[in-house]
Amino acid sequence: MNQELALVPQYIIQRGNKIQANVLSVVLGVLCLSMLAQIAIPLPWTPVPITGQTFGVTLIALMWGRKRALATILSYLALGALGLPIFAMGKAGFSFGPTTGYLIGMAVATYWMGFLSDQGWTKSWLRLYLTAVSGSIIIFSCGVAVLSLFIPTQNLLSAGVLPFLPGDFLKTLISSCIAFQAQRLKFSE
Repeated sequence: MNQELALVPQYIIQRGNKIQANVLSVVLGVLCLSMLAQIAIPLPWTPVPITGQTFGVTLIALMWGRKRALATILSYLALGALGLPIFAMGKAGFSFGPTTGYLIGMAVATYWMGFLSDQGWTKSWLRLYLTAVSGSIIIFSCGVAVLSLFIPTQNLLSAGVLPFLPGDFLKTLISSCIAFQAQRLKFSE
């Protein structure tokens, strides 16, 4: 009986440390996304800039799994909606605009990639990369769906997809490599 009582504080300590680690991860993730969003290249023919956000979203989802990654992305979106200037090019606030679909897509893609990560898809580099590609497809799909409300249909590919493919390919490749190496280090300990 005394041994059981001695385990209770240890459980509470371990649980508390896990909560602190999760909160710290979410805060660091929001900071990372906020900084990556400021790496933005405006394009004259589209209202959607090239940003580093998708790199951060992909990396966070692949490495942290569904729950922690989704908490990070939703916290980021909530803080931006509440007025913190953390979206691309220092934008803030909740408004329905041409980039809203991409932001929604980030949350949906995070859930999907995190789910696949939780299912073990990140143990193989190819499956991990395909997970990242599927996340990009989700972000583009949601982004273009909303963008179609703001620009003519014939301009959707040139304004919402094509200019972003080369950079997205690189961001997906690099985030997949980093996540895979981090997995290998984690499992080798």
